[in-house]
Amino acid sequence: DDTDIGSQLVRIMGSHPEISRDRILSEIGILFVEGFETTGHTTSWTLFNIATNPGVQARIADELDSLGLLVKPGCPPPRDLEWDDLKNMPFLTACAKEAMRMLPVVSVMGRATDKVMKVGQYTVPAGTIVGTPLFAIQNTVHNWDQPEKYTPERWLNVPIETYVYNSKDTHAAADAASAASSSKRGITFMPFSEGPRNCVGQSLAKMEVMTLLAKLCANFTIELTPDMGGREGVRSRESTHLTLQSAGTQGIRCHLHPRARA
Repeated sequence: DDTDIGSQLVRIMGSHPEISRDRILSEIGILFVEGFETTGHTTSWTLFNIATNPGVQARIADELDSLGLLVKPGCPPPRDLEWDDLKNMPFLTACAKEAMRMLPVVSVMGRATDKVMKVGQYTVPAGTIVGTPLFAIQNTVHNWDQPEKYTPERWLNVPIETYVYNSKDTHAAADAASAASSSKRGITFMPFSEGPRNCVGQSLAKMEVMTLLAKLCANFTIELTPDMGGREGVRSRESTHLTLQSAGTQGIRCHLHPRARA
């Protein structure tokens, strides 16, 4: 009677003997890892950047206040966040995208060629594992102006729904369709990958990240704790395992100061 995804996959194995147990376990593992670790680390890196860049939190607060979502001392509680609100937060979305650009939690994406392919001047044999270094693509001066700086404003002219983007296109993308067309000529930003093997859960992930950010920023001001050593201390502990995270057990510690008490 269980209706969770894991139970349904197990039932599929029973009705489709051609699907192996290892395949089902692999799919369940992917759901667990990609369903919470990537979302959690993306949210953490975004909050880290929001907390350590002056002026960003104030601009986010103004945006949330304009939507009636900001907690303010001495005022009635704000209204509840709604689905359509997520489409009306261009600056908060820009903050998340800029964090995804600088610190992509999946920093290398692997694919296997099923036939001989030409990539520029190189011939890639069939069966070759090819790694796409997202961290390098999204942090090189060849693709981005001052890539080392956290600059949410660079995304304000990009459609909110666009997560595959070519920053080198000289024509600003006016809508999602033109942005997608531009990306086919070169991609410099694709945190969820691109093509038929892109992230199957990206719609859920975007909703989760934006909801978490909106609720946290509406209710708290965020401050990196002194023992983190500032931006430099946190960045020095970057470590890639399955995802880009902070090495050791410290994590990224922040103080959350309730806005209601300000």
